[in-house]
Amino acid sequence: MTLGFEDFPPGHFGSFGPRRVTREEMLAFAAEFDPQPMHLDEAQAPALDAEGPVGFRLASCSIMMRMMCDGFIGRTRRWARPGSTNSLAGAVCPDDDLTLDVMWAEARFRRSVPTPGS
Repeated sequence: MTLGFEDFPPGHFGSFGPRRVTREEMLAFAAEFDPQPMHLDEAQAPALDAEGPVGFRLASCSIMMRMMCDGFIGRTRRWARPGSTNSLAGAVCPDDDLTLDVMWAEARFRRSVPTPGS
């Protein structure tokens, strides 16, 4: 089913997941995209809080984006692309389960597409 503007009213849109995050995929992501010691070696990672090291926040944002693309962004008409702001409640550690809860604050037409077509 293709989603259009009318499918994104303000309020709760949906929940996606859970998606288990493994140590291996977090390290592989960091090794490819941000190979700093604090992202590759837990002993060198400064503590973010009691939840875990800073480096583990890195892969989780990309995993959330994948969940959004699989869940709804990949099925929207070009003119109905939702914009988003993401936030994590805390650090994500290996073997955590991520669930994405999507809420829309507002829905509006873009000035560049004043009369969206089909």
